[in-house]
Amino acid sequence: MPDPKRNSGPEDAIEPPVLHKESAPLKSVDKNTTRTDGRKWNELRPLFLKVGIITKAQGSAYIEMGNTKLIAAVYGPKEILRREEFSLKGKVNCEFKFMPFSRAHYCEPRQNFEEKMISKCICDAMEGVILLEKFPKALVDISVQVIQDDGSALALALTAASVALINANIEVKDLVVGTTLRYFENSDVLVDPTAEEEHGPFSKFTGGAGFHLAVLPSLSQISYLKQTGKIEQSQARDCIETCWETCLRLATGIKNLLQESIDSDAPR
Repeated sequence: MPDPKRNSGPEDAIEPPVLHKESAPLKSVDKNTTRTDGRKWNELRPLFLKVGIITKAQGSAYIEMGNTKLIAAVYGPKEILRREEFSLKGKVNCEFKFMPFSRAHYCEPRQNFEEKMISKCICDAMEGVILLEKFPKALVDISVQVIQDDGSALALALTAASVALINANIEVKDLVVGTTLRYFENSDVLVDPTAEEEHGPFSKFTGGAGFHLAVLPSLSQISYLKQTGKIEQSQARDCIETCWETCLRLATGIKNLLQESIDSDAPR
């Protein structure tokens, strides 16, 4: 007997359409097969770079890698107005944010825990690169906003922030180039993973580890390294070496794109 206190609706009611469907489990990928987007396990997505697109910032960079798109801006160096003890070195402040429409789910305007952690990572990496002794009692503000997230956002944010610093004519030790790698328990490795490969479900294996590496290619130094998950020491060493080689490949392309962008904006 139907409940008289409830409105059951019309008998010919239909289910609402599902606008976002769950992605199907990915297939295992090894060095002899291709990924869902047609790439090999160590192949990078197409890269695009443009500098100086925010006129009110001292330096800025727009960067795309596949469908991952973000923009970085640098403001300063500027005087620290708060009353603090004099410091011979400047300070770096960074804010990282996923824009509300950048992911399949809505992102809140306020920073969440993940965004605060990524902001801290970028800040730590840039502090080791900027010649802060050149800017006593000064502050460098870095803002990174992700327009579309299709994986490897942290690595791309590190690269974009470094390019924006160079565009702002801030003295740095070297260009920072980042990359992301995903390792799985069956020894499969994916370089420059998409969002589906980085976070999505896998049919034949789960777990593994993720690596985020940023290097200073000219100095042959590591600027930032983050590992998530569990992995054997020997396998971790192989993954880091693969990330290192990928960063060196990326550095050549980024330097060429940076030079082309500077030349195109130069007065004729």
